[in-house]
Amino acid sequence: MDDVRVKSLLDECSARSESYRTSGYGEDGSSLYVDELARTECAGLTARRPRRPGEAGVSRDPIVLARGEGAFLWDVDGLPYVDMGACFAVAAYGHAHPELVEAVSGQAARLMHGMGDVYPTDTKVSFLKALAALAPGNLSGALLSQSGAEAIEAALKMAQMATHKSRFIAFESSYHGLSYGALSVTGHQNDFKTPFATRICQQTTFVPYANCLRCAFGQKPGSCHFACLRHLERLLTSPSAGAGDVAAVIAEPIQGRGGDVVPPAGWLRALRELCTRHGVLLILDEIYTGFGRTGVTFACEREDVVPDVICLGKAMTGGFPLSAALATPEVLSHWPANTSEAIHTSTFLGNPMGCAVGLKALEILVRDDLPGRARQEGAWFIEELRRLQKKHASVVADVRGAGLMIGLEMADPSLAPRGDLALKIVDKMRDRGFILLPSGPWGQVVSMSPPLVIPHRCLEACLDALEGVLDEVDR
Repeated sequence: MDDVRVKSLLDECSARSESYRTSGYGEDGSSLYVDELARTECAGLTARRPRRPGEAGVSRDPIVLARGEGAFLWDVDGLPYVDMGACFAVAAYGHAHPELVEAVSGQAARLMHGMGDVYPTDTKVSFLKALAALAPGNLSGALLSQSGAEAIEAALKMAQMATHKSRFIAFESSYHGLSYGALSVTGHQNDFKTPFATRICQQTTFVPYANCLRCAFGQKPGSCHFACLRHLERLLTSPSAGAGDVAAVIAEPIQGRGGDVVPPAGWLRALRELCTRHGVLLILDEIYTGFGRTGVTFACEREDVVPDVICLGKAMTGGFPLSAALATPEVLSHWPANTSEAIHTSTFLGNPMGCAVGLKALEILVRDDLPGRARQEGAWFIEELRRLQKKHASVVADVRGAGLMIGLEMADPSLAPRGDLALKIVDKMRDRGFILLPSGPWGQVVSMSPPLVIPHRCLEACLDALEGVLDEVDR
């Protein structure tokens, strides 16, 4: 998208501010669509205004998206938005990237569906080869799935198969998915688990993550010597800690839904060394952070760490449902060969359309040096956001991030989380034509993970809008 068109769309966002403010209140096309959604979708999914007496809901309907191009999305009323979240960090290459569209449509015309683990397709073989070549270290054997949660569950199976152990250690505020297996290692919200507790495996010990702003051990940044890892090591070594028989530690190199929490330098390397020292596998969930998001191809490369298993998804294809768990040959050597029936598979395993678009996405990632672009633009954006933090220190407790994975933590001077304020900022930014999302345990973090191809002018416009919103709410 050229600069002239970007400027025109940003000007349109500014000119249609009243339309944004009134969208979702029952008079627009989005609400007409949501009327139908209320009749056809489980009420526990999309938050919307109540339709019937006594029905719970929120004050405003969501917008209904109709199309996308580059860093922009349009709703059914034709209102453009700057997508500052890349639709959950998926659209790293921008929406409707012409090469990705051509890849998936060309494969669909040639072979839309394969035969999973029975007869592989040529596209699947080519994609796996490219993925192994890009992956860190000797991570070379993949088990493909459709969603991130499935990749997590495949990784858990790999670890149990390799170690013949059953327990896992995961981190507080972690997010690894909401299917039963993935829920067993997700620490983000108790509400996710409570209704299903009797069916969720309880063989997981949760430990504090390296969140220096909210250190669970009351330490000050730079002086703790990784107290959280010393605690983890004590659990692994103490016979009375109840954390024996551990197959693996599972971690996000940077927590995503937990609030864009970036651990201090050296922490991930120390975690790797701890796991190696105690004969415990390390699973890294790079579903959010992978493929350039943090300024390097994979976030673990920031500290030259190679896990035993890595979980990938989201930006791996830029939009087609495809995920992967990649393991080292040592881990996979314990997985039994398929002589009649695979012990873990699915109908759509290695779908040729997903593999074709993924193959092209990997090519674009490297060819256009998107990690480098994320690193450069992210460094500028974070510096500018820290300028705003100084101006609004009474409500912005922290600005943190890596590459184009950035969070603003909203809290009062005593660090009491302000989820209400983060949500207000997200809503007001939407009223200005920018889509952001809240994250964190209390919803107190304003998260931004735009497409890696986002024009610099869009980042400048977002910064200007955000400054105006902070001026409004910090009174």
